Amino acid sequence: MPCSLTKTIFAFVVTLLVTNSALHAQDKLPLDSTTGKISYKFSIELDKQFKKKAVYALVQDWFNQQPEMFTRSNTVDTAKSAIDKKRNENKEAVLHEFANLTPLQHTDPESDRFSGKVILKYTGSNNGCIRLFYVQYAVIIIVEDNKLTGEVCNIRYNHFNPRTYQSQPVFNWSGMMPCDEVNTLDYLKDCEACHAEFSTFYSFLNNDTNELINSLREFVKGNKALTLNANAN
Repeated sequence: MPCSLTKTIFAFVVTLLVTNSALHAQDKLPLDSTTGKISYKFSIELDKQFKKKAVYALVQDWFNQQPEMFTRSNTVDTAKSAIDKKRNENKEAVLHEFANLTPLQHTDPESDRFSGKVILKYTGSNNGCIRLFYVQYAVIIIVEDNKLTGEVCNIRYNHFNPRTYQSQPVFNWSGMMPCDEVNTLDYLKDCEACHAEFSTFYSFLNNDTNELINSLREFVKGNKALTLNANAN
């Protein structure tokens, strides 16, 4: 085999391996070591001078002062159609279903525990496997001695056709069974076969979730409750 051809094939293989490695590096979702389910866990160290009661009120304020922060998106919403009345009706129904007016869902002063809800609207490509996701997940925060511990979990999705705002299965490559239009992200991770698209989605979800967690850290820091050596993991 000519050397030039050998080098060309070798370069192609290396490029392919690097590309695949990059994709797999992006699409890793954090898993709970006990349950095996997708879970983002974090902790924030607090200044020792802050009492539990004060920190509890602080976390409650984080949920309540900026409710719009808990409805997230990767795109700007489009205007209503001037002629498609049915699409507009479907869209209004979807917007109503996923309205997140009160992100703070539950408080438990006895266990110093909060449970909130986040809605993420994720728009894919026009002709891809991912069309329009509405993802919802729980944010659990527990106030401990000198520390906040938290978890983002119970991640579910609804998939829609953005042209009609009707539910639609998540299609895979030709000849493969589609994935459910409504299910958990754990199910979808094992079902989907459009790895490049989903790698982009997972990467966005990872970054967006970390951004939300960091907003809590910054809120605590702004109220001077953060210890100087604190890190959100």
